Formats: sequence, C-alpha cells, structure tokens
Amino acid sequence: MPSAPYHSGLPENDPSVPDWVRESARPDRPERARAERLGVPIERLEGGVARFEPFAAPSLPASPGLGQDADAFWVHLRTDQWAPNHQVTIRNEQDGWDRDVYGKYRFGAWHFRFEKAVYPQGLRLRFVLNGHVPMQGADLVLPSSADHDLTGAQVAFQADPAGRFRHGIDDFVCYASPREEETVPYNTDPSQQYDVIVIGSGMGGGVLADELSDLGRRVLVLEAGGLELPSHIDNVPGDRSRMPLLYQSLNFENGPGSGFLFGVQFALGGRSLFWSGLIPRIYEWELAHWPAPVAAHLGSANGYARAERLVRLSKVGGPFQQSVVTRLSQNVPDFHVRDLPRSRDQARTGPGGAPLDVPDEDVGTFSTADLLLGSLAYKGPSGSANLTINLHHLVTRLITAGNKVTGVTCQDLAGNRERTYCAKHVVLAAGSVQSPKIALDSGLADPTGKIGRGLTDHPAYFSAEYEVPEGLFLDAPQKHAKVLLSPKNAPDQHPYHVEFLVNPWHWNTRFTDPDLRRQEVGGKNRATVKMTFTFDAPLNDANHIRGNGPGRKATVVVAPNPRGQGFAGETKHVRNRLLEAVGMRELSPNQDMGYGNQGTPHHAGGSLRMAGDASGVVDADLKFLAYDNLYCCDVSVYPRIPIANPALTLVALAQRLADHLHTRL
Repeated sequence: MPSAPYHSGLPENDPSVPDWVRESARPDRPERARAERLGVPIERLEGGVARFEPFAAPSLPASPGLGQDADAFWVHLRTDQWAPNHQVTIRNEQDGWDRDVYGKYRFGAWHFRFEKAVYPQGLRLRFVLNGHVPMQGADLVLPSSADHDLTGAQVAFQADPAGRFRHGIDDFVCYASPREEETVPYNTDPSQQYDVIVIGSGMGGGVLADELSDLGRRVLVLEAGGLELPSHIDNVPGDRSRMPLLYQSLNFENGPGSGFLFGVQFALGGRSLFWSGLIPRIYEWELAHWPAPVAAHLGSANGYARAERLVRLSKVGGPFQQSVVTRLSQNVPDFHVRDLPRSRDQARTGPGGAPLDVPDEDVGTFSTADLLLGSLAYKGPSGSANLTINLHHLVTRLITAGNKVTGVTCQDLAGNRERTYCAKHVVLAAGSVQSPKIALDSGLADPTGKIGRGLTDHPAYFSAEYEVPEGLFLDAPQKHAKVLLSPKNAPDQHPYHVEFLVNPWHWNTRFTDPDLRRQEVGGKNRATVKMTFTFDAPLNDANHIRGNGPGRKATVVVAPNPRGQGFAGETKHVRNRLLEAVGMRELSPNQDMGYGNQGTPHHAGGSLRMAGDASGVVDADLKFLAYDNLYCCDVSVYPRIPIANPALTLVALAQRLADHLHTRL
C-alpha cells in the first residue's frame, strides 16, 4: 500500500494563511506526526508551519488565497495597531447593523469569511472596534466575486478611549460573559493576601490549585483565558478533531532555523481540555535522569498510583482489544504488550461484563476545567471556600525583592486594568513557553544561566495507515483497539515505545445521534492499522526562548531533534514484525517511516529544568534556586523529555508540590 502523502499542515481552503507562510511550509516536515499527536486528521491541521518569518515579516499578498475557497469570499484587514486584545468585528446591512460578525487575527491581519450563497450580492459593511468604536468614513460596499484585502489607509478608527493591552498573541481575544461571571466569580481586591498564587490552570496549575485549596490553603488562580469549554472535548458532542484548532492561539514566533510548531490554548483548563487522554508512566530506566527524591516519589504509592486515581485510569479494554494484546504478546515476546493507559472513567462491571452498583456518574476524560468548576459549584473546604479564580488575567511580570517574589503583575484583559496580587508563595504553571517568558520578562536572577534554555520535544517515527486484508482477525472496521508495546531490553538498544492503533476513526468520535454515527463511521468497510514509535530525548541547551518583553510574542529557537535518527532501519523492521504478528505479512517491507522531530508546545519541556544538584533552574521541590517562595509546576521543569506523554507525570508532580507547600505554610 503506498505511503500516505505528506501535507504542509496548512489547510488548502483557508485564505487567512498568507501565501508567504504557505510557501515556506516545506513538504518534508513532520506535520503528520503532529497530527498524530493531536489526534486530528492531517487535512484539518492548521498552523503547522515548518518555517516562517517573525510576526512583522512580509505583508499579506494583494489577494491571499484567491480562488482557493470557491464557496466563500474573504475580507482581510491588515493592522498591527488593532491587534488583540483589541477586537475588530464587521457589521453589515443584511445581518443587521447591531450584529457583530467575528473574525480571527493571525499573521498581522483580521480575517473574515462570508459564504457566497448567503451574501450573493456582496456586503455593505462597516468595521467596529471593541464593540463600540465605528470606523471613520462611509460604509464599504464589497462584491462577493473576489476576496478583499484592506489596510489602515482604507479602514481607520479613532482611538478607543477605554484602551486595550496589546498582548501580541494571535487568535486570543478576551470574551467575558454573564454566564462566565456566575460560574467563575472573581476577586480583584489587591489587598487580599493569599497563601499561594498559581499562574495558569492547565494540567499542572489546575491540579495544584485544587489540591492546595482542599488542604485549607487560600489559593488564587490567575488564568489568561476564559471559560471556553466546561469539560474535556471527549465529553462534549461534535467533531472533536476540529476543536483544538478552533481554540488554538499563536503565542510565539520562530527564530532563524527554528521550525517549532504551534498549538496552545488559553482557557480555564488550558491544554487539559484538548489532550489525548493518554497516561503512560515514565519508564523506570528513564527516571535515572531525574532527581532521586522525585524518582522515588513517582514510584511510590503516593506518586503515579495517586495521580492515576485522580485522572481515572481506565480498566476495561474489551474483548477485541484483549485479542490484539494476546496476539502481539505471543508473536513479539521481546516486547511488553498492554492496553494503552488512558484517562477514561468507565461504568463498573463484574465478571462477564455484568453491571455492578454505580454510586456516581461517569465523567469521561479528565480535565482541570472539570476539576476546578466542580469545586466552585459547592461551598465548604473541598469546594469554593479556599479557591478564587480570576479569568482573563494575563501575567506579565513578577515583582521581586531580594530572594522573594513580592507581587504578581498582570493585565486584566476584561477590565482593561493592570493589577498586582500578593501571596506567600507563587507558582508558574503557564506552560513550557509562557512560564519562561514570564521569568525572562521579569528579569529573574538566573544563577545557572538556564532560564529559557533547553526547550525540547521527543521525536517520533510514524507509519502509514495500512488496510487489513480480508479474513484476518483484525478485519473488523467497527471495532477499535489501541495497544502499547515497550522493548524488554530498553534502554540500551531500544529507547522507544510503540503505539499500535486499529481503526483510528473511533478514537475521536462521540455521537449522541445513532444516525450520525452510521453516517460518519458506519460506512467504513476496511479495517486499518497504524503505528507510532516515540523516543525519549535529552535537553538541547542550544534551544532557547527570548521573552521580548510584555506585549510581544516570545521568540523560540528549537533545532530538529536528532535523537531518533539512528533508528530508521530498526523502526521499519519492528513495524514489519508487528504487521506480520497480526497476519499482515509483506505488506510494506521496504517502505520508509515518517519522522517527526520539530516539536510542539504540548510535550516539549525543559525550559525551567529541575535538578537535584543546583545545576538547573529549580530544585527537586520545584523551587527556583534564587528565590525562596517561587516555584514552577508545568513541563518546563522536566530534566529530560520522556517517551511517555507528560500529563500523568505532571499531575503527580502537582500533587507532590501541593503536599510540600502545605507543609511550608
């Protein structure tokens, strides 16, 4: 079967991507690996730019994307002055002059898409700034027969008297709402004294804040985003493959020679709303690179096991999955074979699948939005008594005096105010790009010179998607299995594990309507198999982040990761062995594997690394070496990038840090 074609990662029918960006996306980059990691179809992957120039680089062409979107015409407004957190909308005669049409801001322009079938005669429109400042001059009349590229010479506004902080992050505008304020009440009183301020509400920050508040400590969470989704995307209906892209923001630019791929979300819950739910542990041999107290904790009953209980390790794989595990175990005895560990709450069943008493409802895939909103919904010490969350608060710098952090300064994007809050302890949990950016923009003392250095992702090889020949036991397109294999003699010869996936279209589907399920997946008449080989990786000290100051994107320089390059032949050989083990002999003996080594923010870390010997940025307790009350709790602290997805380890680290801070307060 021929190899699936590579894709630039840029949607062919989206004219909001400038031609100069599209042309710079080289076809040999690892966008397919990124799509695999995100769990999205490659044709829906946005922002996978292999190389692109900085934010202020070439302008949009005169008519970007003309002819690429036959069903629509686009209106582009090029502006650096009215970038987010300013909001530019369009109001038009047909829809009503009081109704806003929203666009996206990326690559230096606002982009608006209009269906030709809805607006066959084009538009009479005016632009509006921040919901209340109309454009100057007469209405614009634009036909539907062409795309329209406008500039400040054609569209001008008077200054907004309220003002807005321009944060420089594409596709990220504050949307406060009455329902959000009811659900997540805030406290902007600067005189409040908290025990702990947690900056970020993702997997690390959200778990940490909830654990500390349950322990009776007063916690303030500062989250730049808003209440976008109340739960993980697996728990809501719709096409989940598109959701990570719909909420994606671009918070950095690549420096020369760097091809780090986009993909972060600013929202309550952060990336925990959009992660794949995979929760493998770090292998024991990998923990030799971690501080001894941390490695010992992860292996204890209070480490990974405690974290797995919180994120609800699924237990039931089903008979089809078990048949795949059994077949592979019998035929590849030099590999450990098991169900791929996943966060998935499940109904309790007994022998033969008989139902047991179920005292509470299944909650699906874990997210910290679920966790925190659950606490806010109830009073009492395990509820909202000790927990405050201020949404739309973008932290810009930390105020220090000697070896103490004395204040956290942020932009209240909803209130258009700069605010400073105080606490006994402060924890950075804003992600592996944003946390070091805050540290760098704050001018923190850096005794080892490693703040912002070492940002690294783990590389991966990925197979094509192979059709299962008729008559094999895997020839069951309406069934699904995902299995994890790890070599028994790792790490010296085989520093990787293998995800073996049968019928991937079942991975990201949830249908309440059975007719819709039949439409979307019922027509699949051939089963398929694909594999991903993921490696660990040492930190690359040449990789680095430049903060560039508040209001500007960070600059990231990440070199292609060479860790897996010597294993191209081996992974191809193992892939062929696994295909043969399930009866798919000689299907693809000589076909090369794809190799993804550019990196994304989702699994990359090390930019505020931990060490047990004062050679890192934080110590084994995640405390900054130069500060007595400043910590970090996100993937930035990883001293080496493990094979495993980082989520479970980060949850375990957050629980450990909560215990540590509780003893210090």
